[in-house]
Amino acid sequence: MKKFNKLQFNSERILKQDELISLKGGNQLIDQGWLTCRVNGVICWSASILSCDFARAACDAVCGSWSEAICAGN
Repeated sequence: MKKFNKLQFNSERILKQDELISLKGGNQLIDQGWLTCRVNGVICWSASILSCDFARAACDAVCGSWSEAICAGN
Protein backbone atom coordinates (compact mmCIF):
# COMPACT_ATOMS: atom_id res chain seq x y z
CA MET A 1 0.00 0.00 0.00
CA LYS A 2 1.37 3.38 -1.04
CA LYS A 3 0.56 6.61 0.77
CA PHE A 4 0.40 10.05 -0.82
CA ASN A 5 -0.40 12.55 1.93
CA LYS A 6 -3.79 11.36 3.17
CA LEU A 7 -4.58 9.16 0.13
CA GLN A 8 -3.79 5.46 0.18
CA PHE A 9 -3.50 3.29 -2.95
CA ASN A 10 -3.69 -0.46 -2.88
CA SER A 11 -1.49 -1.49 -5.83
CA GLU A 12 -3.25 -4.87 -6.03
CA ARG A 13 -6.52 -3.13 -6.92
CA ILE A 14 -5.20 -0.72 -9.60
CA LEU A 15 -6.24 -1.82 -13.09
CA LYS A 16 -3.61 -2.43 -15.72
CA GLN A 17 -3.89 -0.82 -19.18
CA ASP A 18 -5.10 -4.03 -20.88
CA GLU A 19 -7.82 -4.39 -18.24
CA LEU A 20 -8.95 -0.80 -18.83
CA ILE A 21 -9.07 -1.38 -22.60
CA SER A 22 -11.19 -4.50 -22.16
CA LEU A 23 -13.60 -2.57 -19.91
CA LYS A 24 -13.87 0.14 -22.56
CA GLY A 25 -14.87 -2.48 -25.11
CA GLY A 26 -11.60 -3.58 -26.67
CA ASN A 27 -8.98 -2.17 -28.98
CA GLN A 28 -11.39 -1.58 -31.86
CA LEU A 29 -12.86 1.48 -30.09
CA ILE A 30 -9.47 3.18 -29.87
CA ASP A 31 -9.33 3.57 -33.66
CA GLN A 32 -12.76 5.19 -33.91
CA GLY A 33 -13.63 8.84 -34.15
CA TRP A 34 -15.62 11.03 -31.77
CA LEU A 35 -18.65 13.03 -32.85
CA THR A 36 -20.41 15.94 -31.13
CA CYS A 37 -23.61 17.37 -32.60
CA ARG A 38 -24.82 20.79 -31.46
CA VAL A 39 -27.97 22.84 -31.84
CA ASN A 40 -27.23 26.58 -31.55
CA GLY A 41 -24.05 25.86 -29.55
CA VAL A 42 -25.70 23.39 -27.14
CA ILE A 43 -24.58 19.76 -27.33
CA CYS A 44 -27.50 17.50 -28.20
CA TRP A 45 -25.44 14.33 -28.71
CA SER A 46 -21.83 13.22 -28.26
CA ALA A 47 -20.40 9.71 -28.71
CA SER A 48 -17.80 7.59 -30.49
CA ILE A 49 -18.43 6.91 -34.16
CA LEU A 50 -16.92 4.40 -36.58
CA SER A 51 -16.03 7.03 -39.17
CA CYS A 52 -16.53 10.75 -39.64
CA ASP A 53 -18.08 9.84 -43.01
CA PHE A 54 -21.24 9.01 -41.03
CA ALA A 55 -21.29 12.28 -39.02
CA ARG A 56 -24.00 14.04 -41.04
CA ALA A 57 -26.34 11.03 -41.00
CA ALA A 58 -25.76 10.44 -37.28
CA CYS A 59 -26.55 14.06 -36.34
CA ASP A 60 -29.64 14.00 -38.59
CA ALA A 61 -30.88 10.82 -36.91
CA VAL A 62 -30.25 11.89 -33.31
CA CYS A 63 -30.65 15.68 -33.24
CA GLY A 64 -32.88 16.50 -36.17
CA SER A 65 -32.22 20.19 -36.87
CA TRP A 66 -28.60 20.38 -35.74
CA SER A 67 -26.51 23.44 -36.60
CA GLU A 68 -22.96 22.23 -35.92
CA ALA A 69 -21.10 18.92 -36.00
CA ILE A 70 -17.55 18.33 -34.74
CA CYS A 71 -15.94 15.03 -35.64
CA ALA A 72 -12.40 14.00 -34.76
CA GLY A 73 -10.64 10.78 -35.62
CA ASN A 74 -11.29 8.55 -38.60
